[in-house]
Parts: sequence; structure tokens; C-alpha cells
Amino acid sequence: MIKKFKKWPKNKYLSGLLQSLLLLALVALVLWWTQRGTLSADGQQAPDFVLPMLNGPTVTLSDYQGQEVLLYFFAPWCSICRLSADNLNDLRAARDESELAILMVALSYQNRQEVVDFVADLELQVPVLFGHEQQMADYQIQGFPTYYVIDSDGRLQAKSLGYSTEWGMRFRTWVF
Repeated sequence: MIKKFKKWPKNKYLSGLLQSLLLLALVALVLWWTQRGTLSADGQQAPDFVLPMLNGPTVTLSDYQGQEVLLYFFAPWCSICRLSADNLNDLRAARDESELAILMVALSYQNRQEVVDFVADLELQVPVLFGHEQQMADYQIQGFPTYYVIDSDGRLQAKSLGYSTEWGMRFRTWVF
């Protein structure tokens, strides 16, 4: 004899809870799937670099040793980057530079002017660096935008791929 399986409990609260848990599990699975293949944020040392700044001298990541860093990789042609990058201005306003350094690294651009226009259009208030293929390889960038949170010891502690809200960035940077 085969018993019928009830799709959802009759109790509306229990049903809502089960549906919420299923949705959270689905979101977690999608996040895991999109971030597979990227550099793991498991406390390993962040790859160092020396890159030219859009308006200034070269920047070395190891110069930020002792300070938390949000390292945001973007492409000027990326529409999701355009939506997400503005959140960096809000994060900059919320967190003092002595607490959190925010560095944007331009990748996958055709020329310098593309990056200049992107920064000007969004009126970005954070340092922008010109990256190259080496950073894409070192940080295993699979898509844009991607950002990493680096702790004060220079270790990768969190990462995100795709759109992030200001609150999502705040959460990842306050946890560490």
C-alpha cells in the first residue's frame, strides 16, 4: 500500500517556515554555484600587486597591511558593476578610511578612457586602480563585479560575486 505524501503541512505557519527554508536553501545553492572556481576566502594570504592609480601614484596591496581592505574588481562595460559600484560611495561615507580601505580595480577594459568615463559617470569617491590579466588570474575572477574582504593581516576573509547592496558590503566588512 502506498501512502500519499502531503505537499505542505496544513498549519500555515509551519508551511511558511518550510517554504522560507526552501527558498534560503535555493539562494545558498545559487550563491555557491556562481562562486565556484573563484579564489577561496578561507584565510589564505591575498595575492599582492603593484598597480597604477587612476589619479595618483602606484598602489601596492601590502601597503595596507594592518588595515582591513575591500578589493572591488569591475569592468567598465558591466551594467551590474555600474549599479553596484555606487554602493561603494555609501560604504565609504559610513566607514572611516582608517577602519576600511576601499580599492576598485578595473579589469577587462579596452582603454584608459573607458575607466575614466565609468568613474566620472558614477562620481566615485574611492581609489580606482588599473588592473590587468595577472589580477584576473591571481584572484580567479570568474565574473563582474567580484569583491574580496581582506583582513588586517592580509588574509582573504570574505568574497562576493555579482550585485551587492551597501548593506551586504557592510555586513561582510563588519564581520571581520
